[in-house]
Amino acid sequence: MPEMPHEEIDKLLSIISNNHSFILTCHTNPDGDALGSTLAMRKVLLNLGKNATVMTPDLPPTFYSWMPGIKTVKIYERDTENCDAMLDAADVVFIMDYSELSRVKKLGEKLKTLTKTLVLIDHHDNPIPEVDAKFHFPDAPATCAIVFDVIRQAGLADKIDLDVATNIYTGILTDTGGLNYNSSSPEIYITVAELLRYGIDKPYIHEKVFNNKNMRRLKLLGYSLSRKMHRIDKLPLAVMALSAKELEQYNYNTGDTEGFVNFPLQVKDIMATALILERPDAIKISIRSKGEFPVNEFAAKYYGGGGHLNAAGANVNGDFDATVDAYCKNIVEFYTKWLKKTVGK
Repeated sequence: MPEMPHEEIDKLLSIISNNHSFILTCHTNPDGDALGSTLAMRKVLLNLGKNATVMTPDLPPTFYSWMPGIKTVKIYERDTENCDAMLDAADVVFIMDYSELSRVKKLGEKLKTLTKTLVLIDHHDNPIPEVDAKFHFPDAPATCAIVFDVIRQAGLADKIDLDVATNIYTGILTDTGGLNYNSSSPEIYITVAELLRYGIDKPYIHEKVFNNKNMRRLKLLGYSLSRKMHRIDKLPLAVMALSAKELEQYNYNTGDTEGFVNFPLQVKDIMATALILERPDAIKISIRSKGEFPVNEFAAKYYGGGGHLNAAGANVNGDFDATVDAYCKNIVEFYTKWLKKTVGK
């Protein structure tokens, strides 16, 4: 991780010192990095004697229910009135693991109305510009990795306890697929070594992250791979699309399809894959790739989405079948142009 800008560290320390009430927000359908970064920062603030609360746009997946502090999380869509009151009363709002207010649903609309001190900690592209302190590193493997360095470089390492370290490791583990991707820099392993010194139970966390799913999810995965995974036009491109009816047949809950999009990449000649889900509020497109194929550029060009080189996504509205057909057409067009440009270099 790079050295944190001294002026931003000074701003953060001033914000923490001069305020008492903090709300920490993360993106919709929060994953391990979103929950880990917010819960870790919350505990550091609590250890400093501050009032701090994590607020998620919607219900976190149940398989993260073991994470330290998770039971204190406030869920905006389930308790909007109370959450609005908490936001109105807060001194500072943290924006963590997301870069655009569209990533937090109705919570984003509320945040637009607030005139609060804002702190951004994130590793996604195109960060919200109007913030009071910004720690934005797109090359970081996880927001949790940034949080760990921010805490230490701010001189607050003594406020890191076992709960903080556990949540940070969880975020790093989930956002790198068990340190399988976005984890080639030596610094991330130095961070893991430091977290081990805080006493994290590495086998326990691995068990909870990777072997803590229910039978319903596995059956949905089996159906997705056997019936819904398709190669597109004999190209190194794959897609899985699940309609609302299909999800309902498997009693879908938030988070049940987390990680599904990565499975087609295990095929040796598949370069990019997508999972398209028909959700009540929008059609969600998650895209992953290998090597240098820039799915973030694809998501931005065709859908106004974004993400990282090998992991991106977008939400769209419209007819589900038409959206799937359009995706297949668009990704073929983008891949063909990208291939010509790459071969020509």
